[in-house]
Amino acid sequence: MVQVLKSKYDFNTTLSKLESSILSHNMRIVSRVNAQENLAKAGFRIGGNYIFEVFRPDFAYRLFQKDLRMGIEPPLRIYVFESGGEVYVEYFKPSEVFSKWGEEEISRELDKIFDDIVGDALT
Repeated sequence: MVQVLKSKYDFNTTLSKLESSILSHNMRIVSRVNAQENLAKAGFRIGGNYIFEVFRPDFAYRLFQKDLRMGIEPPLRIYVFESGGEVYVEYFKPSEVFSKWGEEEISRELDKIFDDIVGDALT
């Protein structure tokens, strides 16, 4: 199930705190998608809209050892957006993403890490 949490911080502070939390939990930011900026280049305006794609090589290796087809899933996303004057952080629990593959052990580890990343960033 998707996790949606409201941030008490403004958009840019939320991004900064999430980036710090991702790195402090020993995860890597694989890529970033700034939809607000990308849409502005095409002449469209929206509120803050940003995606962190997050994973770590050792988790990828362990998944690949179980089933290479799981490579379609990582990196996992943490989505930050503005709506109605509020800032939200949204992500799917890794256990939900990997459940279709029957993967439980790594999923539980990643659930804790992602919950901690977001929880620490929003406190």
